[in-house]
Amino acid sequence: MTISKQEAERRARTRWDQWRLLLAGMVTYRDLLVMDQDDVMEANAALDLHIRQQEKKSK
Repeated sequence: MTISKQEAERRARTRWDQWRLLLAGMVTYRDLLVMDQDDVMEANAALDLHIRQQEKKSK
Protein backbone atom coordinates (compact mmCIF):
# COMPACT_ATOMS: atom_id res chain seq x y z
CA MET A 1 0.00 0.00 0.00
CA THR A 2 1.26 3.45 -0.92
CA ILE A 3 1.60 6.01 1.84
CA SER A 4 -0.20 9.33 1.61
CA LYS A 5 1.54 12.56 0.71
CA GLN A 6 1.03 13.76 4.28
CA GLU A 7 2.61 10.59 5.71
CA ALA A 8 5.54 10.88 3.30
CA GLU A 9 6.12 14.46 4.42
CA ARG A 10 5.86 13.47 8.09
CA ARG A 11 8.45 10.75 7.57
CA ALA A 12 10.74 13.10 5.64
CA ARG A 13 10.56 15.66 8.45
CA THR A 14 11.25 12.96 11.05
CA ARG A 15 14.29 11.73 9.13
CA TRP A 16 15.43 15.12 7.83
CA ASP A 17 18.91 14.71 9.36
CA GLN A 18 19.42 11.69 7.08
CA TRP A 19 17.70 13.10 3.99
CA ARG A 20 19.76 16.29 4.27
CA LEU A 21 23.01 14.35 3.95
CA LEU A 22 21.68 12.32 1.05
CA LEU A 23 20.35 15.35 -0.83
CA ALA A 24 23.61 17.23 -0.25
CA GLY A 25 25.47 14.38 -1.93
CA MET A 26 27.56 13.64 1.14
CA VAL A 27 26.40 10.04 1.51
CA THR A 28 24.57 7.36 -0.39
CA TYR A 29 21.43 5.59 0.78
CA ARG A 30 23.61 2.53 1.41
CA ASP A 31 25.90 4.66 3.61
CA LEU A 32 22.92 5.77 5.67
CA LEU A 33 21.92 2.17 6.31
CA VAL A 34 25.19 1.48 8.14
CA MET A 35 25.53 4.81 9.96
CA ASP A 36 24.40 5.10 13.56
CA GLN A 37 22.78 8.25 14.94
CA ASP A 38 26.12 9.60 16.21
CA ASP A 39 27.57 9.29 12.70
CA VAL A 40 24.58 11.09 11.23
CA MET A 41 24.85 13.90 13.76
CA GLU A 42 28.60 14.30 13.18
CA ALA A 43 28.13 14.34 9.40
CA ASN A 44 25.44 17.04 9.74
CA ALA A 45 27.77 19.11 11.93
CA ALA A 46 30.50 18.74 9.31
CA LEU A 47 28.07 19.82 6.60
CA ASP A 48 27.13 22.90 8.64
CA LEU A 49 30.82 23.79 9.04
CA HIS A 50 31.42 23.30 5.34
CA ILE A 51 28.48 25.53 4.41
CA ARG A 52 29.72 28.29 6.73
CA GLN A 53 33.22 28.08 5.27
CA GLN A 54 31.85 28.31 1.73
CA GLU A 55 29.72 31.32 2.69
CA LYS A 56 32.79 33.09 4.14
CA LYS A 57 34.78 32.41 0.97
CA SER A 58 32.06 33.88 -1.24
CA LYS A 59 31.99 37.21 0.67
